[in-house]
Amino acid sequence: MYIAVFIVLLDMIGFGIMLPILAYYALQLGASPGVATFCMALYVVGMFFATPVWGRLSDRFGRKPILMVSLTGSVVGFIFLGFASAVWMVAVSRLFSGLMAGNLSVAQAYVADVTTDQDRAKAMGMLGAAFGISFIVGPALGGYLAGDSFADANLQLPAMVSACLSLSALVVVIFFLKESLPETKRGSVESTSFRQLLAWVGGQRTLCLLLASVGVYNLAAGFVESVFPIWADATDIAHGPKDLVPVLIAAGIAMVIVQGGLIGPLSRRFGERRLMRAGAVIFGISALLVTLAGGIGSVPAVSAALMGQAIGAAFVLTSMQSLTSKEVQADNRGAVMGLYNALGTLGRGTGTAITGSAFAGIGVHAPYYIGSGLMCLLLLLALALRAPQAEEPLAAEAVAGNS
Repeated sequence: MYIAVFIVLLDMIGFGIMLPILAYYALQLGASPGVATFCMALYVVGMFFATPVWGRLSDRFGRKPILMVSLTGSVVGFIFLGFASAVWMVAVSRLFSGLMAGNLSVAQAYVADVTTDQDRAKAMGMLGAAFGISFIVGPALGGYLAGDSFADANLQLPAMVSACLSLSALVVVIFFLKESLPETKRGSVESTSFRQLLAWVGGQRTLCLLLASVGVYNLAAGFVESVFPIWADATDIAHGPKDLVPVLIAAGIAMVIVQGGLIGPLSRRFGERRLMRAGAVIFGISALLVTLAGGIGSVPAVSAALMGQAIGAAFVLTSMQSLTSKEVQADNRGAVMGLYNALGTLGRGTGTAITGSAFAGIGVHAPYYIGSGLMCLLLLLALALRAPQAEEPLAAEAVAGNS
């Protein structure tokens, strides 16, 4: 399990390196804010179509070979991005990388393969902590490599470093990762069509609510995350990639603390459903606080608001991943987790694609208002999730105390 987490960490650091500069590089090549965020959205559009396929293939052929293919594609995508000299090349590189990005759903399936239901939330928390660390190290490294100014940000060097990190992750998979899915537990790609999978999922009420939730959450995240560098420039919070580093580090540290150390005890004490509801509330309020902090031009206040947003995201993401993995069996886990990530990427891609237009056409703070509103919808979906009494920790404790 730890090797799988380390692999995700390496690859996601490479992804995080590009966050402070990718949108502004597209602007530098002549793109409008809407086109710049659309280029970023193409990555998750590619993931939407690819992740269910990679997940199903991992159920048939095993997790390791699919991780190898996915990481190879990540290396190629970063190299192509590094040599981009026109907006269309940025767009193509992002789309290709998204199509090859099957490592997340496969890694989630891998972790689910090797953990019990009792340890699932803690394990998913570690996977989430790897994301958090990547958003500390990645943007900090990307800002340092890109330079002091958005206007002439260096893209090639950060992209090459990202390619090297994905290549390192590939080497770790080849030589150190053991396959988690025995041949006796592997399904058949031919035996279950995608239509049959959707029909089965449609009959699972809890799973449908979780899949709707991941789409809504990622739609909100797409609105507020990808626009942040442009928003920070417009509100005078930052004037170059390096200025974003302390703010992003603060948010990353908050997420790591929650997912790496607190999520396990909290999930055992309160249950994933309660944490998911709390996370939606925290995220929504924090998104509004970001706009207030930006309105007064306070970098510390923006950092604090983003830390709250990261804590809410940690609660929501880890809870949804854990609950979803518990609803499926080993022979279709990769396919369902692929569908889970596909719906998440569809939401994130949609939000990312249109947030630039909302920013330019409605107002500077509009993406954050929309994100906060979507958290209200997520809260309603989380409230609709019902659990058997045995799965509610507090209820179980109360019964034990009365016996």
